Amino acid sequence: MDQLNELELSFIEEYESALLLLEYSKHKSAVILLSKALFVLVDYILFLKYRKLPKNHIERFRILEQKEANIYSLVDSVWSKYTDTYSKPSAEESIKLLQKVIIEIISQDETVSQKIKNIIGKK
Repeated sequence: MDQLNELELSFIEEYESALLLLEYSKHKSAVILLSKALFVLVDYILFLKYRKLPKNHIERFRILEQKEANIYSLVDSVWSKYTDTYSKPSAEESIKLLQKVIIEIISQDETVSQKIKNIIGKK
């Protein structure tokens, strides 16, 4: 399986799994999976456009800041929601914010596959 396809399938699995966890009120686990889905989505876009995968969060943020300012701004706005999961209970506000950012990135980026768009109901 090629890298791009693997990233696409990872995003879909993590996003759909987060939605399943929400059905059972497992908010903390859902926030963690939504955060992971967000980072895989970003990596998918970076790999698709630049054929480069970041090695860690620092490199991811650096690449976004230099090459994808809008995505950088969106991801930066929710970064604390991800880091808060280590020490605080996850609120529904965090879930809604992460979902909103994921949907916004998918809606704004023309390079995202139709499979990913279908997951959030965008044509």
